[in-house]
Amino acid sequence: MACFLELLKRSFAGRAGFPALVHESRTYSYIDLEKRVRACAARFQALGVVAGDRVALASANKLPFVVAHLATLYSGAVSLPLNPRFTRDELRYFLADSGARLAVVEDEQFDTVATLRFELSDLQVVLKDSEAWEAPAGLFHEPAIHAEDACLMMYSSGTTGWPKAVVHTQANMASALQALATCWRFSPDDTVLNVLPLFHVHGLCFATLVSLLSGACVRLEERFDVMTTLEGIRHATVFMGVPTIYYRFLEQPEFRAMARSWSRLRLVTCGSAPIRAEVLPDLESIIDRPIINRYGMTEAHVITSLPLDGPWPNGSVGVPLDGIQVRIVDADGQCAPPNQVGSVQISGPNLFREYWNKPDATRAAFVDGWFDSGDLGYLDDSGYLTLVGRKNDLIISNGFNIYPQVVERVISECPGVRECAVFGVPDPRRGERVVAVVVRSDLNLDESGLRAFWTDRLVDYQRPIDLLFVESLPRNAMGKVLRRDLRERFLR
Repeated sequence: MACFLELLKRSFAGRAGFPALVHESRTYSYIDLEKRVRACAARFQALGVVAGDRVALASANKLPFVVAHLATLYSGAVSLPLNPRFTRDELRYFLADSGARLAVVEDEQFDTVATLRFELSDLQVVLKDSEAWEAPAGLFHEPAIHAEDACLMMYSSGTTGWPKAVVHTQANMASALQALATCWRFSPDDTVLNVLPLFHVHGLCFATLVSLLSGACVRLEERFDVMTTLEGIRHATVFMGVPTIYYRFLEQPEFRAMARSWSRLRLVTCGSAPIRAEVLPDLESIIDRPIINRYGMTEAHVITSLPLDGPWPNGSVGVPLDGIQVRIVDADGQCAPPNQVGSVQISGPNLFREYWNKPDATRAAFVDGWFDSGDLGYLDDSGYLTLVGRKNDLIISNGFNIYPQVVERVISECPGVRECAVFGVPDPRRGERVVAVVVRSDLNLDESGLRAFWTDRLVDYQRPIDLLFVESLPRNAMGKVLRRDLRERFLR
């Protein structure tokens, strides 16, 4: 089995004098980056970090984050990215649950995390991220690294209660990221514009680590700014976004003209959720390229992707990457025939090793060696996967299964609708009833007009009983709509 860190070091050595990172007009070569990484790793070791220790990273500052993350791997420790905007209670939970020994944080969180040291026996050291970035050269000891060693922990977004920590090994990472690099044809000629947060698997693994593994260059933007990003894509060959980013592009009068300057751009991807079907043709026409939809998750990295050369079935998330298998299982545990909705299950070397300190949850997540993703979807006759929602989002009304994404797709096609979310709430007569929350682009659209629109497009049991107009939908850091928050607000 391959070891991710060894593959990464090989890339660093082969690309020593070439650009690895560009940040605020300054370029850092691979040799520059590795010098900083080794200095930071030596600092971690001097502070007592040993192989297997968890190192928490809670910083929105991308340069020190990348160095601290790579230094953790070089030390043989386990990187634990955390959202720097977590509250004190959230940080306390994640640091306590993980048993993190060291925390690297930005200035705004330093005092908060430093006080937690007195409550958490495992947490020995808290560093400001500037100390990781500016670590002086020190004596670095190369630890023994094995393919089965843990190297990355990420907390998945939980649907109930606290999230679980997903543990990836060196072998998992090597398999998953090599497969993605092959699928998306990454090469040293690529420049990837990264505007995504690094505490998420999308921004860290797909946009950053795949690039470094391939000898490519990463242009790091601290955050997404629509005009800065539109200009930055001009210098990129690859751009990875989420639907909300592309919707913001479409709102800009300058978008069409600026997109004409993207002569280097070869690959545009979308994650988190599919782009709305009614805006996709216009968006792709302006960009003059297909948007490659894909399916990924914290436990498995990228699982499926649309092929770069097509075909690109509308709404599909594509076919499995090399070495990965996907099957659809019905309610009886049998493999479902093509075009029948069921549970999406995954098998392959890309899968995580375990949920940290949760053996029961780990066992429950696997069925005969297949990981149950919690998603619902179907495979068409050509093996292309289409997702229809999460199991927990499935609405059962009067005995009928209703998939929120199906209803949302219809509502989004109505003129005057910007976006929407659909969920179920308890109903004494039906079991559950359908609720639609809608953000309008045209305030003249009213309830009667929207209901008239969907009457011929949705069967009776799919039609929302309750309809609410709101100014915006709640989203997480990666732009996913938080249906649970909407449901809780509705039921108050």
